Amino acid sequence: MNDKQDLIEQHGYIKQQEDGRFAIRVRTIAGSLTSAQLHNLADLSDRYGNGQVHITTRQSVELHWIPEKNLDSIFQEINELGLLLAVRGPRILTVIACPGIKLCKKGICNTVNLAAQLDALMVGRNQPSKTKIALSGCPNSCAKPQINDIGLHGVVIPTADSGCIGCKACENVCKLKAVLIQDGKPCIAVEKCIGCGLCVKICPNHVLRIHKQGYSLYVGGKIGRKPILGNKIFTVIPEQEAISYIESVLQVYNQLAYKNERIGDVINRIGLSRFLQEILHHVPEC
Repeated sequence: MNDKQDLIEQHGYIKQQEDGRFAIRVRTIAGSLTSAQLHNLADLSDRYGNGQVHITTRQSVELHWIPEKNLDSIFQEINELGLLLAVRGPRILTVIACPGIKLCKKGICNTVNLAAQLDALMVGRNQPSKTKIALSGCPNSCAKPQINDIGLHGVVIPTADSGCIGCKACENVCKLKAVLIQDGKPCIAVEKCIGCGLCVKICPNHVLRIHKQGYSLYVGGKIGRKPILGNKIFTVIPEQEAISYIESVLQVYNQLAYKNERIGDVINRIGLSRFLQEILHHVPEC
């Protein structure tokens, strides 16, 4: 396969309804573009397309109405501008992420940093089927990690020390009523707590503190004709080890999957317990 064929196979273009017209996708890192990149995309759309762009659900930018004769030229310009073509086919696709701790007050983890690392290490890697990864900075799950093949959201597991002044700030901020002041101290209902960490942030006397912090990890989610909600397989993994855990999931997936089989379909075929058992052979020691 020559370089041009490889480029089309990995990145490709989308045939539009009108004959001879195509759309191409440029991927982003966690949905972010600089003003210079936006200007360059606008210029490409004006010169090659119809002056419009479309933001996809996976934080990529589509340029529409590209004549077939101009595909080689626009691919070359995108490369020269340092923009990143989106990926298609049985590969790891664009990693999507919310702004995380860099922007959002509710953020727990640095999703943008992790997305950049995953883009450099994994995007475009061949897989049994298309593989989608999504990162959210907190349990609000704005990037919808539960409906991706691999999904993570930030989580804080709180614990309580002595010294409570009975202000009930933690009790009032918890929408799920997972924290109650009883006998002059905060009591955490583990079965209700989703790990948002707001009680820790608001406690004026630092009685509530972080016991564990990192990511919850989901596998097997997808949408499409037969949607599947992902399974939470780890409640909290260390943020600095997230890549190792993802690599472990991918390794097991590649070992067990049939061709064109998504992670959720593998789990449905062999059972979650076996899939998780295989992962536990690969993940870092906790």
